[in-house]
Amino acid sequence: MSAEKRREEKLKRRLQRIVKEQDLTKQREFVAGAMAEQGMDALTCAAALIYLSHPQLFGGSVAAGAPVPAKSTAVETSTAKLPWLDYKMVRYRLDVGLQHQVAREQIQDILVQESGVDKRRIGRIDIRQHYTLVELPDGMPTDIFQLLTEAAIGPHKLNIRRVRPNKFRQARGKSSAESAG
Repeated sequence: MSAEKRREEKLKRRLQRIVKEQDLTKQREFVAGAMAEQGMDALTCAAALIYLSHPQLFGGSVAAGAPVPAKSTAVETSTAKLPWLDYKMVRYRLDVGLQHQVAREQIQDILVQESGVDKRRIGRIDIRQHYTLVELPDGMPTDIFQLLTEAAIGPHKLNIRRVRPNKFRQARGKSSAESAG
């Protein structure tokens, strides 16, 4: 099975689990209202929502000449120029590092493939000998976190986990910044 088919199957399983486990009343009301306001059918609305949450799933970029809503373009532009203004970043530790012969591109690709995060929203990647530190946008859903925990680069599982901020380092950084300014 190709990597794209696996991602599609994972998305289908996640959708099934969400439909079974969650109360989607508010979301259904929102979609119905959006469909009525925009004059779109349910299939187009669902396709747009999948693209919004997983832009890389079916080949990713907008086709040349395809109409792009102005609001979407403005958000993408501001995110590309000033990412730190739009979302908070959280540091994670991956159980792959230099000893596993992983490259930055491999890590970015697996994060995009498994979580659907936009490549531009992946922050600093610090590959160390035995592990890697990576910054991702705050608010990762638990099901995506679980997918990343089980994901692997070659035979090596990522085993992602959140890194708690070092309060001592943050306090030291603030005091040196205050004395400098």
